[in-house]
Amino acid sequence: MPDTEGDEPKTMTIGTNNVFEVGCVCQALKIGDNNVIESKADLGRNVILTSGCIVGACCQINTCEVIPENTVVYGSNCTRRVQSEKPQPQTLQLDFLMKILPNYHHLKKTVKGSGTPVRN
Repeated sequence: MPDTEGDEPKTMTIGTNNVFEVGCVCQALKIGDNNVIESKADLGRNVILTSGCIVGACCQINTCEVIPENTVVYGSNCTRRVQSEKPQPQTLQLDFLMKILPNYHHLKKTVKGSGTPVRN
């Protein structure tokens, strides 16, 4: 149980290929690989999220538990089920962002001797 440990600082461990969507809150100290935490989802501090899980939009999990692999939490009642297959990695989303984000990243250059930026 993460909260029962001493006064030592606690480390949050996050695996690879996880997606944290806009507005989600994740305080879980251990998160496996290939998870998706959708918009406005809320994971409490005592939750351990294994691998391949999806926590749906607006779902809250604040209990002290280990979420089994490939679990999907969805709906207004935070219904749970286990997927029969592992979820696909989010590589398409990552590739898309790597292409698109540089188009919206504008750098401002400064002129030597002046502290004001010059716009191109």
